Amino acid sequence: MRHLHLRLPIPPLLERSPELAALAILEAALSASEAALLASYAELYNGALDGFPRGASVLRANTVIIHARRLAATLATYRDSLERDARREQRDRHRIGF
Repeated sequence: MRHLHLRLPIPPLLERSPELAALAILEAALSASEAALLASYAELYNGALDGFPRGASVLRANTVIIHARRLAATLATYRDSLERDARREQRDRHRIGF
């Protein structure tokens, strides 16, 4: 589980990629949701999911956590691609002389 914190991008980053503000809030919400679900269902924290009937809330909570982690990983990949694009643009500007 990730630590709960809100990493807001600095203004120059927001100027270049304003969507980073919303992504930071979404990432914090995903972390908070995971923490709340783990606190509600100790079985999830311990990985003891055997014996629950199909469709039980604990199993649904586990599915939410799995998807939240996948979304968080996808958001991190997107943020990394924005940073790569910005570095590439900066290199190109220096190469051209602007």
